[in-house]
Amino acid sequence: MRLTFTGIFLLFTALISAQSNSSYVRLIDSADIYVLEDARRALQFLDSIPTPIKKFLNGRVGEYYLLQGHAFDREKNQSKVYGSYLLSLRNAEIENDYDTAGDASLELFSNLYFVKQDSTAFKYLDLAKKYYTLSGNDNGLVEVSQMPAYVAFLAHEYEESNALILADLDQYKNVADDAYYYLFANFMLASNYIHLNDDANANKYLHIFRSLKTNPTIAPFNYNSYEAALNICMSHLHLKRKQIDSTLQYLSNAKQLRDLISLNSVGEYYSLYAEALELAGKNDESHMYLDSIQIYQQKLLNDNINASLEINDNLLDTEEALHEQTVKVHENENRLLLLALLLLGLLIVFVLVYKKYKTQLKGSIHQKNDYSQLQTKNEKLKVRTHELELYITDIKNQVKQIASIGGEDLQKEKIRGLYRTINADSANLKNSEEYHLNVLKQLNEPFFLTIKKDHPDLSDTDFLVCYYLKLGFMNKEIAFFLERSLRAIESQRYRISKKMNLKSSKDLLTYLNDNY
Repeated sequence: MRLTFTGIFLLFTALISAQSNSSYVRLIDSADIYVLEDARRALQFLDSIPTPIKKFLNGRVGEYYLLQGHAFDREKNQSKVYGSYLLSLRNAEIENDYDTAGDASLELFSNLYFVKQDSTAFKYLDLAKKYYTLSGNDNGLVEVSQMPAYVAFLAHEYEESNALILADLDQYKNVADDAYYYLFANFMLASNYIHLNDDANANKYLHIFRSLKTNPTIAPFNYNSYEAALNICMSHLHLKRKQIDSTLQYLSNAKQLRDLISLNSVGEYYSLYAEALELAGKNDESHMYLDSIQIYQQKLLNDNINASLEINDNLLDTEEALHEQTVKVHENENRLLLLALLLLGLLIVFVLVYKKYKTQLKGSIHQKNDYSQLQTKNEKLKVRTHELELYITDIKNQVKQIASIGGEDLQKEKIRGLYRTINADSANLKNSEEYHLNVLKQLNEPFFLTIKKDHPDLSDTDFLVCYYLKLGFMNKEIAFFLERSLRAIESQRYRISKKMNLKSSKDLLTYLNDNY
């Protein structure tokens, strides 16, 4: 009874735990829905999951940190973005979640190279390609293929960037289930041609870019982010041309999308505004934007200091988790090795027992076959003995009949007839080689079967001579048994040796003893 209650309690506890974990997983799904449009709300969902999160999000810890990184990026909390993506990658690798590992690697590349200009970022681009390949994520691989063009774009190598994009533009356009890649390609083309002062091509690709605004596969956040960047780009172009009104108009457009301006463009946005306002004679407003630059830079510094401490704590937790995972892996490997050795030992024992059983079974089968053959031979001998008894009984009866005949001459004639009959039957019995051979076969059938198989050209008499030699009889004795002359038996031994390809008749006995 106690065991029953214990089982019910454990089952109830497991169900509660499963339901609890399921509710936390739903928080992950909710954060994923809001992360692009309402990053703060997405962070609230993520913060609702208790720590340690590995206990409550088994198998989705990498996804948790990826969403956290996206939310921090939307909130311009750049100092925490790198740490979240790094934790996402490390946990996704532990969980074999290759899609998340690929996404985190690509974000780390973007963060290190585009924001921090760190050339070591390319190792993460290689990791993104590796994990997208493992997961079969074709769209992820397309995005990876766009990065060299984006690298050239940020390096102000605009013509090289255009060449890389235009070579694969049709491929990006043909990704039907996600037009983001075509949007990104046209964003870079428009930006490149703006910087190259090629108004015709700039307007061409700006038109294509803006035609994708209502595409249902493109998140508004992504479109508006690139739209803000293009407005800053256009304001820079018009400022160079001293077209102040146009510059301020494009900066005003960018201002409406202020929250979506990328972190590495915010400083440029403030600087352009300050310079344009100064040229417009609005010095007070210009100074306000210059002050904004200083405040922004100080905020970045403070955020970086605070985030570094948090990142170190999180990385320590992750390192501990990795160490625990490694220990578990080694323990599992040792268990598997021990199990494999145990199974191997059992297999060896099974094979040995099986071989022993098979040998015993084979011996039993041979014994059964030998016993069966002996039974058969015994039955045949019984029949022949019975036939001989009947023959003798018949002779006795004939003798009685002769004795009852009156007349001495008639009796003598009958006796002579009976003697001839007996003598003829006896001669037939002794001289019939076929009969002789059949009798001996019943005594040692394996010998005759084997030697006939090996030497099918031997005659019945040859088989009889070989059998008697094998039994150890001399030529003279064999001659008596077969009612042949000694000379005939010697000649027959010579012929048998030739048929067997032996050097002489003296080797015949050795050959028979060695092989039969």
